[in-house]
Amino acid sequence: MAEVKDLIQINQKILVNLKNDKGNLYVSNIQDIKDRELTIAIPTRGTNPLSLNAGDLIEVSFISDSTRYEFKTKVIGWRYDNIPMYALALPETCRRIQLRKFVRIPTILEVMYAEVPEEGNQYEFIKSTSLDLSGGGIRLLLKKDLPVGAKLLLKIDLPIKNRLECLEIMGRVVRSLPDEHLELFQAAVQFIEISRRQQDLIVRYIFCKMSEQRRLS
Repeated sequence: MAEVKDLIQINQKILVNLKNDKGNLYVSNIQDIKDRELTIAIPTRGTNPLSLNAGDLIEVSFISDSTRYEFKTKVIGWRYDNIPMYALALPETCRRIQLRKFVRIPTILEVMYAEVPEEGNQYEFIKSTSLDLSGGGIRLLLKKDLPVGAKLLLKIDLPIKNRLECLEIMGRVVRSLPDEHLELFQAAVQFIEISRRQQDLIVRYIFCKMSEQRRLS
């Protein structure tokens, strides 16, 4: 367990969801930090705000030092300082969680992939497009129907804060289906050899994308 106060800061981006409703994540940021109280902006998901009442139990997750943390807390009530905000009870500790359990978002990226060749042969990379991405895998749009279990070497360029992070990750095809509208195939690829730094970069990219969607909504 880690001390919450040592990890959070004002204006830090966070994700919020009602307890036992991990499928609906809302983006917010920290407005103020006091001894026993944490004030946050009203969380939103696209154009939809998260309506909370005093006493509601929620889960908050955030990135600190390239690591994802999560804590559970209770809504205290409303606060006003030019904008309406929620006040939360500030817990003492939070826990580090596995990044592969993080949210999956739709995103279009150019991805180069190559099937793992027989020993002594070279990798032959083919261009593809991503459909969605998470810390644990990626869904690709391919011209070729790959068999379940096929091992792929992926090259993914992630645009993070005006720079490209170039990742090389080993994955395995776990599902491949014909696309309903195109003469192509959708392949779900699970990451099987990925470093903690690579997962952290993917999670950071997801946070950035969700924040962009919030600003544009």
